[in-house]
Amino acid sequence: MEDVKRHIKNYWDVRSETYDNSPGHSGLPEVWKKVLYEICGNKKLRILDVGTGTGFLAILLAELGHEVVGIDLSEKMLERAREKADKKGLDIEFMIADAENLPFDDGEFDVVVNRHLLWTLPNPQKAINEWSRVVRPRGKVVAIDGKWMEKTFEEKIRKFIGQIAIMIYQKRNPWNSKSIYEKEEINKKLPFYGGSNPEDIVNLFKNANLTNISVKNLKWIREELNKETPYLYKIAWKNKSYFLVEGYKDI
Repeated sequence: MEDVKRHIKNYWDVRSETYDNSPGHSGLPEVWKKVLYEICGNKKLRILDVGTGTGFLAILLAELGHEVVGIDLSEKMLERAREKADKKGLDIEFMIADAENLPFDDGEFDVVVNRHLLWTLPNPQKAINEWSRVVRPRGKVVAIDGKWMEKTFEEKIRKFIGQIAIMIYQKRNPWNSKSIYEKEEINKKLPFYGGSNPEDIVNLFKNANLTNISVKNLKWIREELNKETPYLYKIAWKNKSYFLVEGYKDI
């Protein structure tokens, strides 16, 4: 398992250079700020952003007035996150940590949030158990996810078009990821490689003893994003599911 995570860390160290070029990762910050406000409200909270990457959610949460800790396996991603936070004058604690083995005490956070993370985890159930552990009683765990890849012929065509878009607009070779995730067969050790369905995450939340679990459809965000993106992205992202699952920790 450590070898799997080492490969994943190395991949995201390289991806840090172009990660924010993707509109799917960095687009619509004001829209996302409204979504986060609905999740967290206007009372100052201590929030853990798991798999923070270059700090997109962490920065928006800090701008909303919350105390934020962002963790990631990739030091290079965290370097970008710190640079962005410093430019905005935001005090965010960014640190290297494993989403499946958190270095925090029980009940240390009011909210644990993550976005686009679950597909990279070898043991998503263990991760969500950890997120539940570090949330205080009546605290909340939030996972934002979607189905990124299907096995149909149509989806294979859309994936190819998306890869062409990445080459043109993000100035990187999307096939490089195969050297880690597919050629190294890392993908076979990731249960949600390709994305997840809401019911998958709901079951994980239930197994972590989270309650009052709800699902919100976020497909409208993708539709808003598509209004601002080049045509090739519009084709590649059409009909992709996108959702938010939240659950609460009992006393």
